[in-house]
Amino acid sequence: MKRFLFLVLAAGLGACAHEAAGPKTVTELHQQHVWQHEPGADLMAAMETGFSRIAHREGRAATLAQLAEAGYECTYGEAHEDYPEPMAVCTRSFASRACQFDWDVSLTSDPKTPDSVGSAKAGFRRDCVGLADDFPEPVKSAIDDQLAPPPALPGTAN
Repeated sequence: MKRFLFLVLAAGLGACAHEAAGPKTVTELHQQHVWQHEPGADLMAAMETGFSRIAHREGRAATLAQLAEAGYECTYGEAHEDYPEPMAVCTRSFASRACQFDWDVSLTSDPKTPDSVGSAKAGFRRDCVGLADDFPEPVKSAIDDQLAPPPALPGTAN
């Protein structure tokens, strides 16, 4: 009997440790990573799995509230009698001195289950000064020209 109780306790602790391993909110997901320096493929995988796990656990309404709190702007498809909760597509952009970051997520629900999450997809893009840190592919953009031209000297033509 003691052996059985020990196994039940060990399994319970293991389940608690597993649940605590990942971020619990979208804001925590963003805070858990160094978006400028970590490898892009690792960030993409963390975003996809973390967002999907959060959305399926929390449900549609709570996930949309978390996205708003984390600075995402959402647009919605049209509702239909077969799909009363339209697809939500949410984006967030942030720029540092070195990079432009863009996140996008989409949520659909099961039309037969209100406040459900049928699918939760996420994407991440990074455009940095130079091409080496761009993700998912190198992007030649204005940021690669070091953001702005040097100021003109007084008395010279622009």
